Amino acid sequence: MKKSTIVFITILSLGVGFASAWIARGLQPIKLEAGLWLGDNARALPDFKLIDHNGEDFDRDNLQGKWHLLFFGYTHCPDVCPASLQTMADMLKSISDSDVSNAIRVVFVSVDPDRDTPEVLKNYVQYFNPGFIGITGTEQNLNQLAKTIGISYFLDRENPEQVSYLVSHSSSIILINPSVEYAGLFRAPLSTLAMAEDLTKIIERN
Repeated sequence: MKKSTIVFITILSLGVGFASAWIARGLQPIKLEAGLWLGDNARALPDFKLIDHNGEDFDRDNLQGKWHLLFFGYTHCPDVCPASLQTMADMLKSISDSDVSNAIRVVFVSVDPDRDTPEVLKNYVQYFNPGFIGITGTEQNLNQLAKTIGISYFLDRENPEQVSYLVSHSSSIILINPSVEYAGLFRAPLSTLAMAEDLTKIIERN
């Protein structure tokens, strides 16, 4: 056998080996520290219509092309909401790869539209990070989105005129992929570093 033929076969074998290893790595499930990755079980979000903290329409198209972390809450929340938003702000700062951190957007979904006007939402979310987005909408439209991804909440008030009340809500953070599919979630207690590591793994593999 000619020397050139042997060299060609060797190079070809190495190439096949590297390709097989790369494919196998891509097929392996992503092992996360803090989150739950749905993988092939990710499901598309339906159309919805809300408004953002600038009073502009916010719908499914606004979630295209980037990874989004959705958190449902309200600005009068005394503990879970501010703690979760601060964790996500710290998490973004802790990601050393700017390509990864720039691919993530945080969206705070207020389920208390009577008190959380766009102006209130803007001041609230941007206190934690200028890039955070606040959205809200009618009760019907909020329920539609929340129900789709299994988020529950309850406004603890006796009548619509009551101005001081609490809201019971989920503490989970929902991960939406660039194709606008419900792709994973993070449950409390949240860890800044664990979330950063998990999201880096997910984004680098996808």
